[in-house]
Amino acid sequence: MLLASHILKLECVLCGSSYTPGSVNYTCPNCGPQGTLLVHYDYDQIRWNYHAESRDPSIRRYRPFLPIPYGNRLPPLIVGGTPLYPAERLRKHLNMRNLWLKDETRNPSGSYSDRAAFVAASLALPEERRLICASTGNSALALSLQAAAVGLSCQLLLPWRSARKLAGTLQLCGAKVFAVDGSYDDAFELSVEATGKFGWYNVNIGYNPYMVEGLKTVGLEIAEQLGHAVPDAILIPVADGGLISGIYRGFEDLRQLGVVRQIPRLIAVQTEGAPAFVRALENEAMRQPEAVAPTTQIESLAVGQPHNGAMALRHVRQSGGFGITVSEEALRAARKELATLTGIFVEPAGAASYAALRQLLEEDKIKRHEMVVLLATASGQRDGEAIEQREAEPVTLARGAEGLQSLELQVSA
Repeated sequence: MLLASHILKLECVLCGSSYTPGSVNYTCPNCGPQGTLLVHYDYDQIRWNYHAESRDPSIRRYRPFLPIPYGNRLPPLIVGGTPLYPAERLRKHLNMRNLWLKDETRNPSGSYSDRAAFVAASLALPEERRLICASTGNSALALSLQAAAVGLSCQLLLPWRSARKLAGTLQLCGAKVFAVDGSYDDAFELSVEATGKFGWYNVNIGYNPYMVEGLKTVGLEIAEQLGHAVPDAILIPVADGGLISGIYRGFEDLRQLGVVRQIPRLIAVQTEGAPAFVRALENEAMRQPEAVAPTTQIESLAVGQPHNGAMALRHVRQSGGFGITVSEEALRAARKELATLTGIFVEPAGAASYAALRQLLEEDKIKRHEMVVLLATASGQRDGEAIEQREAEPVTLARGAEGLQSLELQVSA
């Protein structure tokens, strides 16, 4: 794979080992899947190529910050450039004059995951590599669209319930859908095994070091849309932990360039039924989250082992942030209130930031005069609108070795 010249090295977040670009494709060989890798850049090159006055409103304007070689063709779908609303009715309702809402529902598939999928397709294009991804839904939808736009083969592994709901939509885009008889974490592990066996390009956000770099464009946009003023806090839902690391990375890039002086306080939000990351934050000695068995019905947040957890823990702590869990009842109430007061209809997980804000205001952990940004991470328009007529039933895979054997039979067929 052609490598971007402005990448200096990759660094393991657990053991600190450094690797030259191209010597390692995914995680640290010493630390395994939890040893996610940070991408280090040559900021002199970024400074030379970055032109904030670019008229392109999409994430293409941030190409100097992305791990995409300049020789690579970019996918045609417009990603990013999503609005940052002052949300006046919400401000009045909460008595917060400096509250902002970042609307990621405006991306092609309706979620922030399009940003990582854009980078995935860009990196896979030169060799037309076959893509594989595990997902609860949003990443699968995003990747299926980006792959279809450039003609890449796409294999998607989803928990059975998610696969049944989304298979029709994903198949319309030409993706191959596999329903894993287990959790998202089982699908993730199976995707890693399949990557090694078939040589497919794995673009899981918690596994491929370059996917978080796509998500950092959320942070770059927030900073630019605020005139490079740094918010006091940004509230961010956490599943695998890629988005919260991405936002940190965006502000860190700007700090390295001297554009901003500090990182906003990053507040991680999880459901009470999947609290692995928040629990780890509460224990300063923990460097990576310990897995839990999710009990939440909120599919996008039903992650028992945050696969980008070690990196995200480092970033939240370095920002001076913290974590909070919210109930599913609070999520659903926040979702309705957001729709009523802003006109933005999000999936239940997309209301996590607002549910947390209401709780933190009551606990006086956020002050009403502070500049606060909420993330509306994914649209609720798709709820109840799954395309039931499928080209074929999604292939069901058992978890672990049995599932990998079944997948091999499907590939050979």
